[in-house]
Amino acid sequence: MRDFRTARMLEILRAAARTGRKSGGVAYTPSEAPAAGAALGGCLMRFVILAMFLLLVFFLMLSLVGGSLLQMFGGYYL
Repeated sequence: MRDFRTARMLEILRAAARTGRKSGGVAYTPSEAPAAGAALGGCLMRFVILAMFLLLVFFLMLSLVGGSLLQMFGGYYL
């Protein structure tokens, strides 16, 4: 099994060596470059959803623990 993986890895490395580099020597041309706003938008949206979820959990726990504390110390009668 190990010999098969080694042979396959060598075959992949040889194929990668045969392809060579892209002409021009640049990573992206301006038409291929991904928009920075698109990447930031996805990250920002995930952060907003996470913040809303954590805020909801915080208020839920606050109401559960706060209600228990009020009931334990008799704060309902004030």
